[in-house]
Amino acid sequence: MRDTAPRQPPPEIALITRVRTLNKGNQALSAAWVGLLREAFPGSAIRLIERRPRHLLQYTLPQLAGARDPYREFDALTSRLARLAPGPGHAGAPDPTATIVLDETIPTPIRFADIRARLNLRGWMARTGRYRREYIARLAMFQRAQFVVLNPAGEFFPRSPEPAFYYLVEAHVAHKLGRPTAIVNHTMDIDDPTLRALIPRVYRELELVGFRDSKSIETYKTMGGDLANVVVSPDLALASRVGPVGALRRNTVAIAINVPEGTARGYCDQWLDVIRGLQAHGLEVVLVSNEFPSDLTYYEQLRRTLGVKIEGGALDYDRYAALLGSFDVVVSSRMHTAILGMVGGAPVVAVEGASFKITGLFQELGLAGPVIRPSSPGWAQAVITQVLHARTHRSEVVSEIASKLHGIRTRIGELLVPRLRAAEAAAA
Repeated sequence: MRDTAPRQPPPEIALITRVRTLNKGNQALSAAWVGLLREAFPGSAIRLIERRPRHLLQYTLPQLAGARDPYREFDALTSRLARLAPGPGHAGAPDPTATIVLDETIPTPIRFADIRARLNLRGWMARTGRYRREYIARLAMFQRAQFVVLNPAGEFFPRSPEPAFYYLVEAHVAHKLGRPTAIVNHTMDIDDPTLRALIPRVYRELELVGFRDSKSIETYKTMGGDLANVVVSPDLALASRVGPVGALRRNTVAIAINVPEGTARGYCDQWLDVIRGLQAHGLEVVLVSNEFPSDLTYYEQLRRTLGVKIEGGALDYDRYAALLGSFDVVVSSRMHTAILGMVGGAPVVAVEGASFKITGLFQELGLAGPVIRPSSPGWAQAVITQVLHARTHRSEVVSEIASKLHGIRTRIGELLVPRLRAAEAAAA
């Protein structure tokens, strides 16, 4: 006799991440988290949810900062939001998907960012209730999930504190809905006083908190953070896999410049000294980026001025990593180009950005080469010196990186899979 009972849908894991992104590194990171969650929960569907819902844009960090007790105001806000939850049976949620899309046509809000922030036009539209219905459907997805995992993809940094605020709201709302909740894979580099007061109190309520370097632990401790639910595991993009790498392009060096950070800190044009120095040694320079929309305008200037090539646009993360692996050396002030360069099998000369995340990454990997800080005297020459050394000893450098990657991938799986399962089970 045939079983005519309706088939129950599989349990769901909700992963809040960048689903549509202009950044190949974030694409790699989100894809790696999908893979890890499938390994940890093989019987569950992974439901991807785009970060930063538009309904929340009506709430801002300055609103809390002006309150007598910012945490009490924050707690009241998340309680109001949680009360909007319609129940797990609410219709209107899209089918679960596990597709991470690279879209380099997404505009970057670089010009007039301060004016846009003050106007907050989407926040005004949110206050009219325009995005309320889609947010209610989002809350229903939380209520259906056996576990809610938030992947900030590095969006905890001093230059722009608002993204961190929205992740805190999402985590606290999921917790108030009774869902086991984890926030993972981020660097804790926050100096906003309101956030520093909120983070320890929000995080101690979560089932799991994952930082990607030991420096973040030290920062978290200075905030008064409790380490009982904390795990340290390097950036999960290190677990990315690539296809075959093309033939080695000898005497060719790839350079990735984090143009927004370099512009903000006034050292962008010092990259010209790096490029000219490498060209003087007979090396061809190719500009690459895991976030082309942010860097391309400046790259075009360098192409006209110095005759460099630009490559890697419109490539998904795996093909981008394969491209990077074909270069003699990769120089990067973008963390995920450094990661994908190593994954592709190239020596990497790392230049720190506005945060300590690249230094933290190399320390977690245990790599011998120092991370160069552009605030240090003679940094451009230090880059050139490291490139020449890496070319001379390429096979040894690549062998060291491959060994460290193998060890770190094993460590990530052995550490995170049981911790994720335990966090979900303990709250069940």
